[in-house]
Amino acid sequence: MPAKSFLIVNRAQVLAGACSACNGPFASSPTGDKALVLTIGKESRLLFCATCGDNIMSRLLSDEVKDRYGWDWAVPLRDEALVSQAQ
Repeated sequence: MPAKSFLIVNRAQVLAGACSACNGPFASSPTGDKALVLTIGKESRLLFCATCGDNIMSRLLSDEVKDRYGWDWAVPLRDEALVSQAQ
């Protein structure tokens, strides 16, 4: 199954891949879906689909840890030419 490309809206980032937890897609409809972003260091991030993100956030106990996570919006891209230009 080829990787589908997604635009992470607030970070203006193109991602070819899937959820870091379940390996499922971030969004299947053109309107997109929320995605949970875990920032590790300055440049490294893990992204999680809405279901996994809700599950992760419900289990976090420390506010310090919660500060590393943030909700974003993932939108599936139709035109693979856009993906090539963005990378």
